[in-house]
Amino acid sequence: MNKSKLKEFFMCTRPHSYPASIAPVLFGATYALGYEIKFSILKFILFLLACLLIQAATNLFNEYYDYKHGLDKIDSEGISGSIVKGNLSPREVMVGALVLYALAFILGLILTFMTSLYILLVGLVCMLAGYFYTGGKYPIAYSPFGEVVSGFFMGTIIISLSFYFQTGYVNADIIVVSLPLFIMIGAILLANNIRDLDNDKESGRRTYAILVGRNNAIKTMEISFIVVYLLNVLFIVTKYASWWNLLVFVTIPLAIKIIKGFSANNHKTTMAPFMVLTAKLTIFVGFIMSLANILKYLMN
Repeated sequence: MNKSKLKEFFMCTRPHSYPASIAPVLFGATYALGYEIKFSILKFILFLLACLLIQAATNLFNEYYDYKHGLDKIDSEGISGSIVKGNLSPREVMVGALVLYALAFILGLILTFMTSLYILLVGLVCMLAGYFYTGGKYPIAYSPFGEVVSGFFMGTIIISLSFYFQTGYVNADIIVVSLPLFIMIGAILLANNIRDLDNDKESGRRTYAILVGRNNAIKTMEISFIVVYLLNVLFIVTKYASWWNLLVFVTIPLAIKIIKGFSANNHKTTMAPFMVLTAKLTIFVGFIMSLANILKYLMN
């Protein structure tokens, strides 16, 4: 495979989305600093790599099945367009996804030998969820449950596993504090579905945005953002987090800009920048909450 083909393949994995995987891994690991642990850099790196590989493979599956279902067109927003532009064949994209899954599986085996057999089982479930997100007869992404499923797996599950690799257990605390990223990751998909609402409706999808309508979907996003900020305040009051979590409030202007942007625009091209900003907001929230964990640890 030549350099141009490798570059095209890399872009097809949608590298701009990688930070959305990094943030939950980082948050789970840094939250573990509040417990009596010996931090394992090796487990952190192995799990981070596995998550990035699974996300890259999932993005390839998305590319492949969206193309197969006729959703991707030359002028589609938010896709790499590798298949529709003829830069990669459908077979190359599918084989690439399977290779990345195989590499993630190997890393999962290593982590299993280092910890517990349960890790392998959870990892396999996550890989299946990644495939069935757009694959299979009834793709999750084409249903009203895409936001919840993506938020659960990329938010709560990844955060809990990252915490587990440092502590050796999962408790109620990590489940509770994962909620903001659960919501924010779901918001990325919601933003995507608001942007693609008309095209998805024509293609037979039944996303949440289609079922409730554009205005209610935007209102849902607005409420979601408010809940994320309120949860951080609640975590401080209930001692789940420290006052450093107030740093997340610096992202409020960006959240307001996103809601205003979606409300004022109704064309996929003009809405696309606000979908990108939703992903950036998610990353900022995740990294700031991780920073708050680190600062709390250092100040104790």
